[in-house]
Amino acid sequence: MLLTELTQILFAQIATPVVATDNLEFSFWKIMFHGGAFAKIVMAIVLLLGVFSLYLFFERFFFIKRLTSKTDSNFMNNIEDFVKAGKIEAAADYCKTQNSPEGRILEKGISRLGRPVSDIVSAMEAQAQVEVANMEKNLNLLAVVPSIAPMLGLLGTVIGMIIAFFNLSHATGSFSPKTLSEGIYTALGQTAVGLAVAIPANFCYNILLTRIDKFVLKAQNMSGEFLDLINKPL
Repeated sequence: MLLTELTQILFAQIATPVVATDNLEFSFWKIMFHGGAFAKIVMAIVLLLGVFSLYLFFERFFFIKRLTSKTDSNFMNNIEDFVKAGKIEAAADYCKTQNSPEGRILEKGISRLGRPVSDIVSAMEAQAQVEVANMEKNLNLLAVVPSIAPMLGLLGTVIGMIIAFFNLSHATGSFSPKTLSEGIYTALGQTAVGLAVAIPANFCYNILLTRIDKFVLKAQNMSGEFLDLINKPL
């Protein structure tokens, strides 16, 4: 009989619905700045890194787009016409008027005409490296954000967990799971924010690298066409 009564009481407790005493509303923004002064400093740094990464991305994106869109669509055809007609100076001047990375690369090659092919290739490769370095300016700073942001978030989480357990160990009275769980989810919010900044920053960084790689491939094809042109028998 005793076992039966205990079973009935247990099932009654399980079947009894839990009524929430508070109208809870999840706010990630409140969790981000819910911790102490250290947590707020870490979150401010991570958010500043996110804003900084967005600025670098848009600045580099439009800079690269502006550079690579200057070249005339008939650029190589016009260069071929100038070279075949023997108008070397006119070809060099035409490259200068383009004011584009492709124009500067070919202008270096044209200025070396009459020298060994190796000198022409070296001149164009050197100019291409200068153009790529100009496009990659400050990209190393953008690449740092996906590495630093998660580490700062993890640091904030670890410090938050330490503070939560420290407060729990020195708390007077009975053990409160609510106090412990509040400290844990607040600390985990630091890592979440770090990842939320790092993932888009890494995506933006790879977008810029892809655009630069496309330019490098285009410059290589253009240089190859130019070398075929000057080595083609008349």
